[in-house]
Amino acid sequence: MSAIPEPKSAEPAASLERPLAGILYLLGATTIFPIQDVIIKMLSGDYAVHQVVFLRSAFALPIVLIISRFEGQLWPLKIGSWRLQLLRGLAAFASYMVYYMALATIGLAETAAITFTTPIFVTLLAVVFLGERIGLFRWLAVIIGLIGVAVIVQPGRGVFEPAAVLALLAAITYAASIIATRKLGHRTNGSTMTVVTLLIYLAAGSSLGVVFSLVDMQSPHPSFAFLFREWKWPDPRDWMLLLAIGVTSALGFFALSQAYRLAEASVVTPFEYTYMLWAVLWGWVFFGALPAFTTWIGLSMIVGAGLLIVFREVARGRRIVRRRGLGVLRQR
Repeated sequence: MSAIPEPKSAEPAASLERPLAGILYLLGATTIFPIQDVIIKMLSGDYAVHQVVFLRSAFALPIVLIISRFEGQLWPLKIGSWRLQLLRGLAAFASYMVYYMALATIGLAETAAITFTTPIFVTLLAVVFLGERIGLFRWLAVIIGLIGVAVIVQPGRGVFEPAAVLALLAAITYAASIIATRKLGHRTNGSTMTVVTLLIYLAAGSSLGVVFSLVDMQSPHPSFAFLFREWKWPDPRDWMLLLAIGVTSALGFFALSQAYRLAEASVVTPFEYTYMLWAVLWGWVFFGALPAFTTWIGLSMIVGAGLLIVFREVARGRRIVRRRGLGVLRQR
């Protein structure tokens, strides 16, 4: 999972001169990351989610270190605040744990659609923790986005799936990690945040592995079975799939870091929504699932709300949005 890339202060002009290249790198990232989701969904019936996160991070870390070294941002480390780094890393870990748990039960498109509400929750949390004020347009976007979630989840109906709540929780906890990133500001950079986050994933994943090896818990629900399962030694085929998860994560990090280094976030962030096209395609190709009509309606409302928030923030001249955006792919 890549981190929010921080443009180097010594080359601000260069970061604004190649928007087309930034968009192409972003499109590369949205092409790569759905492959990761497909593999994790395939493995969700046999392995524990914390084992998958641990191995994914273990495989991604050496590649990320090499990329960060190549970009010249690895040393010296710019921690900024250990407390905020820890909060950010744990929030992101929780986000992707419940995101993967949701994937075990519901489709790629439905899971991704619900988690694309992240900008909405960033907006709401910014009011509480950053003291920002929400104007009429952003309140309208928040309401539209939440209605879109209700259309997809359909609470109170017979088709309601509790795993959809996990996807919503993933959006909320990921928004918390973005708020922590905002508070870190320029005291850190993308490479440092990525390395620290991966180390937190390794520590948290191994800790959960120990806990669930000592506690006998089972559940018939696929999402919670994915959580409660003990670790086991993968077979050769699955080792290759787990390695592929780590490689796609690292390559996605590189593509994202390049995208946000070469162009302002306000330019490339809207293209993150092309992720949904791949989620729909791979969901149909690998799992024979296509989104229901109500999912398309809810997705349209969520995407519209997210874009409205991004463009409204840019129009108000918020530098944090121009540089870092409000998307959902930052730590994948």
